[in-house]
Amino acid sequence: TNDFPWLTIIVVFPISAGSLMLFLPHRGNKVNKWYTICICILELLLTTYAFCYNFKMDDPLIQLSEDYKWIDFFDFYWRMGIDGLSIGTILLTGFITTLATLAAFPVTRDSRFFHFLMLAMYSGQIGSFSSRDL
Repeated sequence: TNDFPWLTIIVVFPISAGSLMLFLPHRGNKVNKWYTICICILELLLTTYAFCYNFKMDDPLIQLSEDYKWIDFFDFYWRMGIDGLSIGTILLTGFITTLATLAAFPVTRDSRFFHFLMLAMYSGQIGSFSSRDL
């Protein structure tokens, strides 16, 4: 088995990269747009790589599972895992979000906030599709 936390990285990467947009220049919407497009493409490639090389299609059980104690005081756990149904929705989410980011290229008003929300939505969708325990 592979103990590398693929799903955690796939879920956390877009929102973390979106948070780094605060350090990009305020003026120049093109920087924010291209940054977001690059993050979406990189995330899609990372997801595709993780699933192609670590997911076994003939195994019907939950794969790439992760189980961490998150907040001890409240007894919260971070439980991730995917099966044959969720792999399609995660890849489709990556593809559609990348296309939506490309289609939103003309957005000029509050573009930094808009692109941050696109990346946050991306993390949220992938997190909900790969979560084992909502």
